[in-house]
Amino acid sequence: MVNKRMKAQAALKLARAAARRNDYTIDELPGRGKGSHRMFVVLNSEQNIVGRFTLTSHSRDISIGVLRSIEDGLSHLFGAKWMEK
Repeated sequence: MVNKRMKAQAALKLARAAARRNDYTIDELPGRGKGSHRMFVVLNSEQNIVGRFTLTSHSRDISIGVLRSIEDGLSHLFGAKWMEK
């Protein structure tokens, strides 16, 4: 479980690494999201969407609650505690 805050780019880097380990890819949905938020999808080998999450594009740290929500939402794909280094 996530226990420290991090930047959005660090969270995206962890998600991309976890996706590669599990034979998935992560793409951004262009034109989706609102304001500074960007929507990302997790794709399987047939390019079907199997998960999605949203990150901000500003430079502040993401709250622990949001990080835990992302971790829990993608744990069925990447396994428990996939955000821990």
